[in-house]
Amino acid sequence: MGRSGMKKSRKGKPRQHLEKVGTHTRDSARQEQHLEREAIADTMGFGGASPWVKWSFLLVGGVVVAVGLLVWILLF
Repeated sequence: MGRSGMKKSRKGKPRQHLEKVGTHTRDSARQEQHLEREAIADTMGFGGASPWVKWSFLLVGGVVVAVGLLVWILLF
């Protein structure tokens, strides 16, 4: 009779080790989001740009939208 820690699973194969719940899926989801953002940036033409260039364009775009909304509110 074997030890209790050495039990085999069905069909004589050893038990499969499973990762802790939430550990692997969080990393793969983060990686997937990163790849999706890179693909969008590549489509827009910012694929090889450095992070400060991307943030600069985002800031300038936000200022343009804010000024546009302010002008639209003041005119109407």
